[in-house]
Amino acid sequence: MFRSVRDRGATVRTRVQYDRPVFSNPSGRRWKYIRAVLLLVLVLVLAFVAIAVPRITTSPALAGEPTPEGPSLAAIGDEPPVIGAGPLTRIVRVLPAGAAVYAQDPFDGQVLAELSPRDVGQADGAEYVIQRYGYSATATKTIALTFDDGPDPFWTPELLDLLSKYQVPATFFVTGEQMAKNPDIMKRLVREGFQLGNHTTTHVDINEATGFRQEAELAFADRIMRAETGEYASFFRLPYEGDDIESIQGDAPGILRAQQLGYVVASHDFDTLDWAYASGERTGEIPMPPFDRMDNITMLLHDGGGHSRAKTLEYVEDLIVQARDRGYTFHTMGQVQPDIAQRSGTAEVTLTDRAALAVAQVMFVLPSGLLQGLFVLALVTMIGLGVFNTVLALVRAWVVRRRTARTPNSSRPGVSVLIAAFNEEMVISRTIEYVLASTYPVHEIIVVDDGSTDGTAAMVRDIAATDRRVRLISQKNGGKWAALNRGFAAVTQPFVVTLDADTLFTPETVTELMGGFRSPRVGAVAGVIKVGNFSRNVITRWQALEYLTQIGVERSAAALLNGVMVIPGACAAWRKSAVLQAGGYSDATLAEDCDLTLMLHQYGWQVEQAEKAIAYTEAPETLDALLKQRVRWMFGTLQAVWRHRNMMLRPRYGWLGMLMMPMAVVTILVPLVFTPFITVVVFQMLAKQGILHVLLYFGLFSAIYGVMAAVALYLMKERPAHLLMVPLYRLIYEPLRAYLLYASLGTALRGVRLGWNKLARTANMDAIATKPNVVAPLPVEPNIVAPVPASTNVVQQVQVRA
Repeated sequence: MFRSVRDRGATVRTRVQYDRPVFSNPSGRRWKYIRAVLLLVLVLVLAFVAIAVPRITTSPALAGEPTPEGPSLAAIGDEPPVIGAGPLTRIVRVLPAGAAVYAQDPFDGQVLAELSPRDVGQADGAEYVIQRYGYSATATKTIALTFDDGPDPFWTPELLDLLSKYQVPATFFVTGEQMAKNPDIMKRLVREGFQLGNHTTTHVDINEATGFRQEAELAFADRIMRAETGEYASFFRLPYEGDDIESIQGDAPGILRAQQLGYVVASHDFDTLDWAYASGERTGEIPMPPFDRMDNITMLLHDGGGHSRAKTLEYVEDLIVQARDRGYTFHTMGQVQPDIAQRSGTAEVTLTDRAALAVAQVMFVLPSGLLQGLFVLALVTMIGLGVFNTVLALVRAWVVRRRTARTPNSSRPGVSVLIAAFNEEMVISRTIEYVLASTYPVHEIIVVDDGSTDGTAAMVRDIAATDRRVRLISQKNGGKWAALNRGFAAVTQPFVVTLDADTLFTPETVTELMGGFRSPRVGAVAGVIKVGNFSRNVITRWQALEYLTQIGVERSAAALLNGVMVIPGACAAWRKSAVLQAGGYSDATLAEDCDLTLMLHQYGWQVEQAEKAIAYTEAPETLDALLKQRVRWMFGTLQAVWRHRNMMLRPRYGWLGMLMMPMAVVTILVPLVFTPFITVVVFQMLAKQGILHVLLYFGLFSAIYGVMAAVALYLMKERPAHLLMVPLYRLIYEPLRAYLLYASLGTALRGVRLGWNKLARTANMDAIATKPNVVAPLPVEPNIVAPVPASTNVVQQVQVRA
């Protein structure tokens, strides 16, 4: 339906029409489908957890048998006697039988061995003791090299090369996490005949873990080994274990639990403490074992664990030479310890084992690879795009200076100023006064009062009574886009400058904006918005820096490529004919300025930026107000990009379609998908590597952003004090962006219509200290106040018929 609106002798055709908001779903059907799918996925995940987790965390060493009952730790005692000698440990019940005394398994009651009189004396009448044992009766002058905490991606291959060079076998106690991360090394270990042992999944202290965690740590590592190598090793070494009596007694909880789960517990005879020499806790040379006092020796070393193992490699080479000179031979633990030999071999890999390996890869491999990928992506994004945008911004500044010096724009076409206002009585008078002080001849200032319930209209009438350039148009509340369309229908000049009701112009702002129309193909010019109340608190100072970098670098770079996506309505100049051709403002998005800018591009218009067209705006001063504003901005931008998705990767739209819009999508999708993973990885880094590594990453990205900010301040001629916010910038930006993205995604999926959430004005403004002098009004026609007819309760979308 078309209707004519006459204003000041000009007739434009308008059509009463609502555009359906992007993502809206009034019926709610889409959200019901999404919830149903999410519920189905949740049920499937819970079903997998309920079925798979108990299987994965059940000890395969029990071969399907139930976990046997046994003595409690209280029955064992805090300091059970330690008897015997050897590299294996077990808790046994002392069983007297006539003149003999036997060691009995505390779980199945099997008699294991007869105790020697020395062992009986050391037991000292205790019911339970920890027995050390292990070597075969025929073993003599043997050395079993054992290496913990691997496989390490660098040091383990180096060690294997050394051992292979000297034809020395060894036993490697590996963790499930490192197995999942280094499958090729695991395959090499098996291929070259080295023996594998279980060292838990995450190198946790088994003595301090819960019962479930204890079984899960051993069983998970066992199954990973089976799935990855086809071998099993039902023997286990406790992390952090020692070979002195006090340490062995302290390991009683872990020893007892491992036995209960079907594992033989391995220890050692000689601890090299190579980890302490690697970390610098000890100095000098790693000591050799006392060859003259030890016949069979099981040695504890490390091929993983985080420190350099160069000293360990040097030590192993010296040890091999010295030991062989003394007549020792090298073996795996299984070759000289029968219980180990009986608990290792070829495994029948089950579906549960493969599921455990898949879970381990998701837990341990994916986060690490994801971190590396995200780190590279972040570096490319920040450094690559940062350098790209910074260089383009500097080039554009040079181009603008040369262009202005050569061909100053001296033409002064007629300009109308348009302000949409809703409940702006605190700021509207001040805003109009600053516009009236413009050095550029402003023909008219039209304020469209969008159904205000305060004194906004009265304030405008008071000014209009003293300056006939000011005109008031009143209408029922229909939204900012409706008020702007009503204003465009009423303006009389070929160019229209728009600003928000709280925005303050400098005397040169309109002049600089109009200077951007150097070509008849320029449809709109963006000004530079700065935070006027930046000194209020941290939130406003953060926004001030954000505005400077995004406008001074990013939008300047886009302007050089005719790729500006947003002409902000708070400080902009428009060619009226271009806006009318594009159909005016739409209610399809909450980012009506972004939507209109992209529509201008679709119609072939160029958009420019005027770096000297400065305007000061009132930024939110509280977190709540900031979140409301930014949710609207983010959601509106998503709507606009989705509405104009046909422009992406289309050469006809130049750099905008081929680079700027795709990059905008990437900067939305990447954090949307990967933020949960990044959060998990950061916490993992804090737990495993400490806060220093996190701070190093944070410092690197802050330094990169600091360079961009410095360039922006240089281009915008702003004070260096803004750089003090650089260290805090990412701390505020990243959580805020994550919240905004997920809030916007949730709103889009639900299909609800998001409200405007208008910012409550405070009238705080500290960027402009002095009140400007109002420029004398030019002769204009009589002031007209044109209210919209009462029957119109929707907004007109301006259209032009050829």
